[in-house]
Amino acid sequence: MVSNINAFDGDGHVEEWEETFSDKYLDAEFRDRRPVVIETGENERDYKWLIEGETFRIGGSPSSKDGVVSLEYEKMSKWRGSHESGEFHSAQHRLEVMDAEDTLISVNYPTLLLQWPVAKDPKLNQALTRSYNNWVADISSQAPDRLKWVTVICPSDPEEAAREMIRTQKMGSVGVMVLGEYNEKGLDHPDFEIIWQTANDIGMPVNVHPGTGALKAWADYPSVAADQFLMSVVRGFKTICSSGILDRYPDVKVSFLETGCTWVDFAIEVMDFTLDSIRERIKHDALRAEHMPIIERGLPKMTPEEYIKAGRIFIGFEVDDDLLPYMVNKYGTDCWVYASDIPHAHRLVNSPKHVLNREDVPEDAKAKILWHGTAKLYDLDLDAANTAAA
Repeated sequence: MVSNINAFDGDGHVEEWEETFSDKYLDAEFRDRRPVVIETGENERDYKWLIEGETFRIGGSPSSKDGVVSLEYEKMSKWRGSHESGEFHSAQHRLEVMDAEDTLISVNYPTLLLQWPVAKDPKLNQALTRSYNNWVADISSQAPDRLKWVTVICPSDPEEAAREMIRTQKMGSVGVMVLGEYNEKGLDHPDFEIIWQTANDIGMPVNVHPGTGALKAWADYPSVAADQFLMSVVRGFKTICSSGILDRYPDVKVSFLETGCTWVDFAIEVMDFTLDSIRERIKHDALRAEHMPIIERGLPKMTPEEYIKAGRIFIGFEVDDDLLPYMVNKYGTDCWVYASDIPHAHRLVNSPKHVLNREDVPEDAKAKILWHGTAKLYDLDLDAANTAAA
């Protein structure tokens, strides 16, 4: 029986704080418009971000003001770990949490910037993403063999986004985060071709993470906003798998994160229903106008399962997903991205142990799903990581 494993965390998080947008990281011309933390007045030590007159609180960000930690964070520190780790004050603080949870490498994603945009002015929004990237790169560089990170982009200017991908890869980024959709634009929109081309050219995986990138589309339906956060990943999966993107850009790997794994079969069935119908209509010369956009962007040459088994698509999972044994049996052991979700409050603490203790997951699969897919997705240096741990 597998009793211990140094997991590779493919989807951890950091929570932005005042230092993230400090003079050290934010472009000089935007410093008088930087995000500031304010007290909400709703509860004791309760904070929000103020950006250009708009207030935001995404997940646990912000969790402090002028060094005073929010009461909520203190109450939930069991799940989140130390406040210094959550806000990524130093590599040492985060490594303490990782070591306690048998995690060798962690690839970190943002928290506040899971919402797009956070600033209405595209230029300011781009500056805030650059500031975030500068900050997360700086802290990660204190332990580069164990702390990894992905680039955040602002797709309102795809050419600028492509330049940021190139800039940040040189700084150590191992991937780029995208949301499943951006208002009326899916990930196959022609405007985004330069992002895909750049990812293909520089070998940067594209990682579809839950986020609120379609606020405009859901503005009249606030009750379903939380559903949109997760469902955007499913829509991103269907868009990518049905659009021929993976054929046009054969060197791009794609992941779909933090949505569990139980939705995958359903999404494939729905997508195949549409594509099979179109293929039949082509045979019988019975196409309609609504089918043409799908045909014009290119029908996929492979099925999603074939893309997965070819090492092109990777799927995140929750360690308590009921269907995990079925999914591992169907799709193999190489496509799974383990995620700790540190320091978010809804996570399971010491989640590698939850996998190791499951009796329904094959013993020979446990170790692989905790590190192998993450390593393949991000092209992680296993030797360097093992040396650092030793």
